Amino acid sequence: MASQLPPFPRFVFTKFEPFSLLSGFLPAILSPDWFTHEQLTHPPSSSSSLIAYPTASRTTTRQLGNMYFLAFLVGVGVLYSSSEIKVVKNYLIALWVADLGHMMITAEALGWEGTMDVSGWNAMTWGNLGVTMFLFLTRSAYLLGLFGPDMPRIVKGAKKTE
Repeated sequence: MASQLPPFPRFVFTKFEPFSLLSGFLPAILSPDWFTHEQLTHPPSSSSSLIAYPTASRTTTRQLGNMYFLAFLVGVGVLYSSSEIKVVKNYLIALWVADLGHMMITAEALGWEGTMDVSGWNAMTWGNLGVTMFLFLTRSAYLLGLFGPDMPRIVKGAKKTE
């Protein structure tokens, strides 16, 4: 259960990450053209005006937004209701693997120079790479035990036996 996590990863995984998932969900659903347009950074010399994307692109973007919402629901469900730290750790391992895929796909689309040009990143790239890297590193540090041990499980209402 999330209450057994050390304080920093508990905050990151139970507060920061759900908020960031909602931050991806809402614009993908409410403004799919903007969300699609912002997936890649735009050099100042390029046209950065918003265009209307085909229905298939809008649908795919909204489906992606729905997946962000699903990830939010699964995360809240696992972290706030599981009484087993093993379940929480397995959930975090699955997200760790997904973080790698997310970052690799984004880096491939941006190319080496776009990925390394942090000063040229837009808000979407900061979400796709910056936030995901932060979550990946936090998961890595937690899974390696760098935040210290998990707190002991406290069972409410348990009777003491002598």
